[in-house]
Amino acid sequence: MYFILRGDQLAQYSGLSDQMFKLRAKVFRDELQWVDVEGERECDVYDGMNPIYVLHTDPLGLHLYACGRLMPTAGPTLLADVFGDTIPDADFASPFVWEITRLCIDDELIRAHGRDAERLTILRSLHVAALEFGLEAGVETYLANFDDLRLRMWRRMHVHFDVIGTSDAFSTRVHLGVTECSEEVLQAARARIGLAGPLLSGPPQLARSAMLAAA
Repeated sequence: MYFILRGDQLAQYSGLSDQMFKLRAKVFRDELQWVDVEGERECDVYDGMNPIYVLHTDPLGLHLYACGRLMPTAGPTLLADVFGDTIPDADFASPFVWEITRLCIDDELIRAHGRDAERLTILRSLHVAALEFGLEAGVETYLANFDDLRLRMWRRMHVHFDVIGTSDAFSTRVHLGVTECSEEVLQAARARIGLAGPLLSGPPQLARSAMLAAA
């Protein structure tokens, strides 16, 4: 299932949020070496600004397979503060322009659960989920940073990002891409994964109930 959580809801789903921050440490510290954090969890100052999280879990909401973070560029952003070298000479700060950050997928867990063949579909579905949320929230444009490997991956999946900036100031080359958030783009993205209607659902109640019962 695919669903949205606000930052102020994470405490209600502590099991999933713990998995998310551990997955981020594995991907962005251990694999990409984009961050330097101690311990098992990667959590930054922007997580304290009540962002939006898009999550993909099993139907019961107990196992996290993939996640991403969405934030408006009208306030402080990871893009401006950390990846500013990728921004061209333009002002993107706007309540209608949002950044997608910390997008990651748990390849090890997906393989363990026999879903390795679904990896590209999961990533495409995360894009659909972000578009569905964005249209409801008035988002017009998404910005995202990615390395060469992930740029090729998105292009192979026919998810359209226009590269508008590139920097070699990091451990790997980092690009800044922009994509439109529109009904036309959403319908095309749904068609690529065979969806006739909405993908997003409400948060899994069982995951919250299990956490409350253990408290």
